[in-house]
Amino acid sequence: MTTATDVSTPPDYRHPKCYANTRGGCSTKISGEHYLSHGLIKLFSFDDPEFRIGHDNGLGVRRPVQPKEFKANVLCTTHNQALSPADDAAIAFASFLRGIALKWMGGTGEWGRAESITISGDDLQRWVLKMFLTHAAVGSFKLDGKQVNTPISADAVDLLLNRSQWPETWGLCVHGDPTNDMLKMDPFSVDVLENWWGYFPLLTTWDQTLCGGVAELTGVGLGISLFNQGRDVGALDDPRHPLRGSVQRPRSMSWVVDGVEKKIEFTWTDSWVHRTATWTMRR
Repeated sequence: MTTATDVSTPPDYRHPKCYANTRGGCSTKISGEHYLSHGLIKLFSFDDPEFRIGHDNGLGVRRPVQPKEFKANVLCTTHNQALSPADDAAIAFASFLRGIALKWMGGTGEWGRAESITISGDDLQRWVLKMFLTHAAVGSFKLDGKQVNTPISADAVDLLLNRSQWPETWGLCVHGDPTNDMLKMDPFSVDVLENWWGYFPLLTTWDQTLCGGVAELTGVGLGISLFNQGRDVGALDDPRHPLRGSVQRPRSMSWVVDGVEKKIEFTWTDSWVHRTATWTMRR
């Protein structure tokens, strides 16, 4: 009689369908990675069993489907599970703002008492990156109206999996210039409960590699850069730049009505300077 012995997966195994396989560490099973966190879809659909979601650019998921089907087989189970804290951060961010929006109703409701929440900025930053990489992995971006293949750099994967530190001039940023309407900052309009997500990538012109973008979540533009956008030399002063005037890796974001503050505080593990971003609103 012989006994079968389980053979563990080699640490350098690279699943061919996992875009995060650049340094191995994959499991042998591929999993469905949601284009947008499943918890977010359930949150904004009010968990309606009849709700359907799809892409409106003719790419990705081309017809409305149930939330559980809004996914792509682009990550192995190991790397998918490792990124769950990023989903948690995005859901916490959106839940906080959605709760306020439901009470405020575009200024016709109640602002209420002061509130605050603390979220990992590192994980929210990774969520934005993950959302873009998932779309890039299936070729769901367009350039000049045409579908393009979008290479995923090894540097982007290392940042996603927390293998390397974000350079000072890369990473998450939010609205900081009132004249920049490409980077939104109004999470409390009535419309935001319907149009609560969107995205547009920034691709290099020479090979269409992902180099940044803006993910819109609950009426807030979460910009991200994967190279030096020129913040240090004034390139972000260009009125055509979608990240113009942005605040990089904010320490907090606050909205104030009649002196009452709703605040999201962010924790960061990097050593860079973190500024506050505050918007005073009128009824």
